[in-house]
Amino acid sequence: MDPFIRQEHGLPNEQKTKAQEEDCSDTMQANLKGQEDNERKNRSRAWKSHPLVAYFVLAYAITWLFLGSVALHSHGLISLPSGFITPFTYVGSIGPLLAALLLTATTTGKGGMRAFFRQMFNWRVSPWWYLFVLFEPAIVALIVMACQSLPGGASFDLAHPSVVEELSLPSGINPWLLIVPVFLLGSLAGGPFGEEPGWRGYALPKLQERYSALGAGLILGVLWTVWHLPFFFIQGTSQSSTPFFIFALGTIADSILITWVYNHTRGSVLLAILFHNALNITDLYFPLSLWDDWQGVMAQCLAALVVVIAFGPKRGGWRPRPG
Repeated sequence: MDPFIRQEHGLPNEQKTKAQEEDCSDTMQANLKGQEDNERKNRSRAWKSHPLVAYFVLAYAITWLFLGSVALHSHGLISLPSGFITPFTYVGSIGPLLAALLLTATTTGKGGMRAFFRQMFNWRVSPWWYLFVLFEPAIVALIVMACQSLPGGASFDLAHPSVVEELSLPSGINPWLLIVPVFLLGSLAGGPFGEEPGWRGYALPKLQERYSALGAGLILGVLWTVWHLPFFFIQGTSQSSTPFFIFALGTIADSILITWVYNHTRGSVLLAILFHNALNITDLYFPLSLWDDWQGVMAQCLAALVVVIAFGPKRGGWRPRPG
């Protein structure tokens, strides 16, 4: 047979084989894409089915990964480049916020994100609540200090707060004149802004779907306390020199109080941020801490007890007002 004729007869078969290979490749790609889509949907369904479990696992993972690395570095067990310490510390401290943003975006999309930020910056509440969250910590600290200063008691120096050392302020500057910028900076950096949108903005509403306000506040207080564990192993933090039991009591009491504020301000996360920061600022400007001094912690526990007795532990008296 003429070789040219044989080649012509072979062309259709080669083209057919090539087409079959392309079809097979397209089918495999489609199957892989379908598997990826199914896996993504399954993950989304799992997060939607167990949002609280997913949230706390993710928040803990982010924080403990970054702050755990800083803790190991502070004890010389690993070596981190000097430029990594501050970013690692900051990312770790905002783990609750990052986890809330990721889960909200993944499970509820743009609509959920809009609702999340709307709740986060809900400022339209009674001025009385602003007064409470801004001044309750300072008033409690002053009352405890006044009791301790009774004849024969301790004396306190309010003219030289610890904020001077914390911020390395130069001598001659009155730190009380800087309390407003220090407060604003504290609200946005780390702690309050990086935690409250997650604890109160994401987790608390879901906890209150199953538990009373008191129950939700207690559960969240315990989980909030345990989340802080890496701080206890980082040299130089306030937690590193604080008895864990005292810190836990203070954090749980504050969780109950913040839950009460949240529920009576139509779920304002902004008020939770301000309250959290007021507690931190009181720690900087007063010689008595409501986080780790047992007298201050007991006073906050008493304040939480008064709230529970006055408003009741069940859903009815503590639910956010509609609208």
